[in-house]
Parts: sequence; C-alpha cells; structure tokens
Amino acid sequence: MAKLDFFSFGDKRKSHPLDDVKSVTEWYAATQREFAAGSHDQITKLLSQFNQDIDSPSVATLEAIIELDRLGHIVHQQLCAQYLSSKLLPAIELQQRAQILSYGRQLVAAFQRFMSFDPEGEEAPQIRLLLPLVIGKMLFYLTENALWHYYRHASLDEVMWSNVNQLFRYAEEQAIDAVPLQLFPGETTTTIHDLYLAFLMTSLLNSGNLTSRQIHLAYQLALMLSNRMTLSRDLSGESSFIVNIQHASQPSRAHNVPQLQGIRVWSTTELVDQLNAWLAVYDGGTTPQALRERFSRGVDPGLLRFLVREWAVKPFRFERAERVPVASKQLEVGRLLSGVHRLVREYEEFLAQGDRQESPSVSVEEVAEIRIYGFLTGRRREKNVAQDEVVKIATGTELQLWDIENQSDSGLGVSLPAAGAEWLSLGALLATREAGQQAWSLSIVRRIKRDDKERMYLGLQLLSSRPVAAYTKAENGRNADPTLPVGMVWNQGEIALFASAMKGGVKCNTLLIPLFSYAHGKKLQMFAKNKGFLVALGRVLEKGADWCQVEIELIRQL
Repeated sequence: MAKLDFFSFGDKRKSHPLDDVKSVTEWYAATQREFAAGSHDQITKLLSQFNQDIDSPSVATLEAIIELDRLGHIVHQQLCAQYLSSKLLPAIELQQRAQILSYGRQLVAAFQRFMSFDPEGEEAPQIRLLLPLVIGKMLFYLTENALWHYYRHASLDEVMWSNVNQLFRYAEEQAIDAVPLQLFPGETTTTIHDLYLAFLMTSLLNSGNLTSRQIHLAYQLALMLSNRMTLSRDLSGESSFIVNIQHASQPSRAHNVPQLQGIRVWSTTELVDQLNAWLAVYDGGTTPQALRERFSRGVDPGLLRFLVREWAVKPFRFERAERVPVASKQLEVGRLLSGVHRLVREYEEFLAQGDRQESPSVSVEEVAEIRIYGFLTGRRREKNVAQDEVVKIATGTELQLWDIENQSDSGLGVSLPAAGAEWLSLGALLATREAGQQAWSLSIVRRIKRDDKERMYLGLQLLSSRPVAAYTKAENGRNADPTLPVGMVWNQGEIALFASAMKGGVKCNTLLIPLFSYAHGKKLQMFAKNKGFLVALGRVLEKGADWCQVEIELIRQL
C-alpha cells in the first residue's frame, strides 16, 4: 500500500519515493495499483510534501522527479483532454481544473528548487546537464497554467509574466535556450526558445473570442511552427512582435517602439506563409497532410484564417463598427433557446391581447423590484393593467440585469458580476432588451473577458431585432416527440424562432431551431403568427451548444 504520511525527507534512515529513479518507479507502481486514476492526486500530494522540505535535494532526487513527471504524464493529459472534450457540471469542472493546475504548480515548484544549486558543488555538473530539460518542463507547465486562464477568458497577472520572462532570460544567459530537448518520450524534439515563443504567440490570442478547444489547437499550431520564428535583439522594420524579458510584460506589436535593453523581437513571415499554404490546400477541398497526421479531429479553416489575421507580419486593418460609450443603462437578459422562445412568445401574446396598442414601458426601478421580489410590491400595484401585463412578460423566465458599457450598430459591450456567470460561453444565445423596453432582440455572445475576479465583460452581436416565435412539425405534420422537455414544445411542435438576417448584403430568411433537429435539406412545416409554411433547411449560419440558425427556403404556404 502506497502511503505518504511516513515521509520525512530529512530522515535518511528510511527509503523515500524521491530518493532515486528506482524508488519513485516502485512507489508509482504501487500507487497505481491502489488508487488507479487517483494516482494523479497522489503525485500532487507527494510533490507538495517534498516542496515543504527545507533540506537541499540531491541530483538523484531531481532525476526521480523527472521520472515521476514522465510516469504521470499520460494520466495528466487524459484529465486535460477530458476537460476539453466534454461539458462538465460547474462543481465538477471546478474540481477538475483545480486538480490539473495543482499538479502543474507542484511540479514547477519542485523543479524551481534546483535552480539555485551551488555552482561549485559536487553535483553542479550533473545538474547543469539536466537544466535545459528542467527549464523546458517548467515552461511547459507554466504555459499549461496560462492556457487554463485563457480557456476561461482570463488574463495573466504580472507575477506569471515575470516568472516566464525571467526563466527564458536565465536560459539565454546560460546559453541553453537552443539546446534540443524532449519533454516526454515519443514527442517531437523542441527547445526552450521554441517553447517560449509558443507561449508568447498564444498569449496574443487572448481577445476573448476563441473557444477552449480553439485556444488549445492554436497553441499546438504555435508549438508546431515555433521553429519558423527566431527571437532577436535587433528591432527593425521586419519585426512583427516585441517583448521585454527584463520586465513583467507581455508581447505586443513592434510598432513605434524604442530600442530598449532587454527587448526581443521576431517576425512571423514564415509562420504565416505556412498557414496560408495550408489554407490553399483546404480551399482545394482536402485536409493538409501535416494537420491530418497531427490532429485527429482536424483544424477548422476558419481558425487558420483567424490566426493569419492575428499573427500577421504587420497589423491587419479591418472595418469595425464604431463603439459609443454608454452610461447608466442596463440590459435585461434571458438565456437558453427555451427561455428565449418563451420571452418572445409571451411578448407577442401580450401585444395580441392589447390590440397592439403601445403600453407604458417598465422603469428600471420596477425591473429591480421584479428581480428582487418576483412581483411588483404594493408601492406600484396602482399602476395600470397594461403595465402589469408587461411585468408578467418580464417574469416569464429567469432574467438577469447587466450594465451596458458601449454600443455600436452591430451589438453591445456589457459587464456583469463574475460570480454565478459560469454558464456563459462563446456562442450562447440570449434574449436582450434595454431595461424599461418591451420588445426582445436576439443576441449572441461573441467575446468574453475576465480582467479581474469580480466582473466580466462580454461583446454581444445582434442577430435579430424582431424575432418571431414559431414552431415546427415534421413534413407530414407529425407532432413533436412526446419525450422532449416541456420547454422545447409549443402547440405540439418543436420550438423555433423566425428571423430575417443580412448575409453578404443580402436579406435572407432564417430559423433558429434545436441543434438536434438540424439536417441539411430537411423539410419541415413551420408555423408563425397563425400562418403555416413548408420550408427546407439550408446551410448553418450560426451555431451554439444546443441551437443553430439556418437559412430556410420557403417552398409553399400551407
């Protein structure tokens, strides 16, 4: 039975797992037999106990830690892959993320203990031989930590940037930044220089509009192509990006910056050329062989185009809708396809009941009362009946109230408390309206940023300002599957939202439907505003976790 409670790293009378490679191999074999997948946590505990020890560790212990990292690598990577490939419940996601990050932090701390070795000591020559691998592994786990920040659209703090930049500077001073190394058996040979560049290139993508999987793929591509770039001390007109390794600074565009001590610059010319070459192959209808061999699920050409723009040799110029700052305005928000459909539907029903007469808007104070109490308090019950009906619409589903920061022709920038917002993800469908208004619009989350722990910032794109509640049935008129959740069924059909959209300057008819209902060319009966049509589903324009917006062809009226 493998146990940790007998450790006393200063006690040399006992055999300890980290004494040497043989001891740690035997310990891990016993740990795996007892804990199986739980061996990942046992490694973290072992390293945590080692990092609390005050004795100077030997080179044999360093070799044991390197071996332990090798032994636990497969289980660790499986845990990371599981997180990225599946949608977990918030509590499980939090626990799994903590497991992964704790593992990497303990390994970095363990390796860090050997960085201050005595250069005149007896074991100094052996430690120097292992330094490139040690620093490479530290960079690997620091990068992994950064990626987990980026997966949650968070930014890195100055401590992280200081650690990473100092680590590379040390490797450069020791002239070991270009020494070939293999982090784990079977992996491609790399260098500290290339690992650092991959870290820098991935950090340039933290704009908040990539999914976790896209960020992960972008890092893998940056690592794959890092040997196409070289860090230089000489700033020139050919330089694309710049970083100062003497400060806790992140990389930026090399544009109108002075030549300072500590700066390193690099060009992305060869990297972008390779991305464009792959895109040319995709445009020809096939997948590039290099990407097919490296990535089992392939790489979306859309991601490659995004990387070509973000990693361009010179800044990519493109038109952006003008953002106008907004003060003291709030946005009411409903979420999920079923909730959005219910809000739109109830608003339409209210208009029909009121003979389409314009009703007084609800004030911000009243909306606040609704959110707190779920109804209007006695102070406001003397308001007219029409306004009470608007209140019923607002309480038809769980609403949130966000602060509007800016707006443009294409959407809104909003902020909200970070607590309780774990459900938010890129591509989330929202019903939105300015507090006090009545009609609902459809919006999609395009950008997420967590610049601090208290609040997060979203970029919302307007999909439609006049959605229409609809429902669909099979081509033969068959009702919806009776096993569907109640919220997904209306008038015995599957819920849908009809919306007009502009694509390429051309107005087209679209339908928002549950993702599981989509098949290209599928024919459905669609009903909206007491009218029925036979429609055919076309290409997908937008897609979220459980919904999609598709073009539709109106075949005939029913």
